[in-house]
Amino acid sequence: MRDAFPTLNGPGTGLFKAKGSKFHGYAFPLPFADGSAAEAAVNHHLEAVRADHHAARHVCYAWQFDPDRHRAADDGEPGGSAGAPIHGVLRSHDLHWTLIAVVRYFGGVKLGVGGLIEAYRSAGQAAVSDAGIGESLLMAPLTITYGPDLTRHVMQAIQEEGAHITAERYTDRCLLDISIRAGRVTEFTAGLGRIHGVAIKDPHAPT
Repeated sequence: MRDAFPTLNGPGTGLFKAKGSKFHGYAFPLPFADGSAAEAAVNHHLEAVRADHHAARHVCYAWQFDPDRHRAADDGEPGGSAGAPIHGVLRSHDLHWTLIAVVRYFGGVKLGVGGLIEAYRSAGQAAVSDAGIGESLLMAPLTITYGPDLTRHVMQAIQEEGAHITAERYTDRCLLDISIRAGRVTEFTAGLGRIHGVAIKDPHAPT
């Protein structure tokens, strides 16, 4: 499964000017792999942009969560002239969990649909370039239980995998909560499960 996604390093801003019109671009990273939190963040950022530009007539935007969840909005501009080119910036960089908003101030000269497409795309691209692009990893939680005599073997496997221990509990058995790249869960659990006396539980697996 895919577990690495390009995301913004932080928020970014950009400006594009055309025939007196100004297009202010804003790019925001969203909470990674958390749909409800990302939706709340989208609403928060858009409200903040609209509050900062209350005199503007158009606040167009596009967001993309995972590859199957995205939206583009023209906010009163001709259909396909604003939201689609902004979303095109997200697609061109394969950006996920990202919002781009572009605010337009009309300069008195109509740009036409082609001019609008270029302006909205350019403002969005400028904001993304300002933010910079990094990578976010989709991590999966696992719980490992084993006898104390197997500690060395378990710790070696965790270290070689590059997984992170998030909690430790010790009774007559050792219990470790770890975080591991989602795409490595199957191979890791298969290898560790071959050690007699080790049990692994995926909290998201059906019981």
